Amino acid sequence: MIARFHLYILIEVLKLFSIALVAATSLIMVGGVVQQLIAEGLGPLAILQLMPYFLPLALQFAVPATLLFAVCSVYGRMSADNEILALKSIGLPPNRIMTPTLILAFLFSPLAVWTSDLAVSWGKPGINRVIMNSIEEIVYRVLRNHRSYSTSKGFSIHVQDVQDRWLIQPTINLHPESGQPMTITATKGQLKLDPQSEKLRIQLYDAQWDMGSEVMGSFPGISEEEIPLNRATRKGADQNSPSQYALRDIGNQVNIQLASLETRKDELATTVGMDLMSGRFDQLDNPTSHNLVWQLEDGGRRLAKLRTEPWRRWAMGFSCFFFIWLGIPLAISMKSADYWTSFGACFLPILLVYYPLFALGLDRAKNGIWPAYSVWLGNLILFLIGLWLMRRVYRH
Repeated sequence: MIARFHLYILIEVLKLFSIALVAATSLIMVGGVVQQLIAEGLGPLAILQLMPYFLPLALQFAVPATLLFAVCSVYGRMSADNEILALKSIGLPPNRIMTPTLILAFLFSPLAVWTSDLAVSWGKPGINRVIMNSIEEIVYRVLRNHRSYSTSKGFSIHVQDVQDRWLIQPTINLHPESGQPMTITATKGQLKLDPQSEKLRIQLYDAQWDMGSEVMGSFPGISEEEIPLNRATRKGADQNSPSQYALRDIGNQVNIQLASLETRKDELATTVGMDLMSGRFDQLDNPTSHNLVWQLEDGGRRLAKLRTEPWRRWAMGFSCFFFIWLGIPLAISMKSADYWTSFGACFLPILLVYYPLFALGLDRAKNGIWPAYSVWLGNLILFLIGLWLMRRVYRH
């Protein structure tokens, strides 16, 4: 009888979870694709190519919420129909009622971690690749509609008109990270994508290069300018960000960062030591030393982020379990048969407690103020609140 009751609970939870997961994942994917459509001006083919890459990104947010929705709905309805009370009256303790769902949530948690890792190692690079391979059509489409195209990475094009594939009187502005900005004007030009070298080639006719107020040169006839694709796209993830590495690669990146820090420390010690030995005390405060100190500080922040990242992904993945740990006793206590009432009552403390504490722990850990495992602070608080609620379920 108990086994059949456990199976009944699991079937009910999985039915609701499947329906809610499909709906939530579809909404998130559509929202993500629309966002990219607005940001980049993608065409229909590129949008279709984006869909598979958005799937793991959508799942990592949809799975915990939809699992909580299903569990709260099932246990809230059972409690409202006095099924929980009936089972307790025949000597079935509350833990026997909760155990199968808690085991299910615990098994889902590593899958959620894997989904998050897949989103980083396959989903986001795939999205960036589709956008970069579509950049030629994106730029042409935006220029036809708005006569200008610009990115946040110091690249912009303004044209008088677009006729077929020709840019009429284009003006190209390049703002490198170091150095003076450059302006290129021409009578006409064409764009050509080179996916092998990951560059956008701009073929120009009768071009003139200007740097600031100085004319660098005029080039009658045909000339060419190359723009790296990561600068030509309007949006794009920093490929060196710790959040862009797969879990299997983070350990190696930590070792590389540690070696880089040791090298910078040796360079700084050598520079300062030479100045001290030679009596050049006025040279201790110099641009080279300042740059090395800045590199050490920046490297330390990057190391803290690298060490925090695995803890963050595991904490977010196991939020599936801790959401359910809190949701079951809270839904039983609410005794509401309405799906959204039960879910709202369970999600509100998560929204008000879990996410702020998770963000606080993550921020402090990334800055090296708190240890990396501080990102589990939100999960710990949910566990304690859930434990208190379960004791109430036992007593009443």
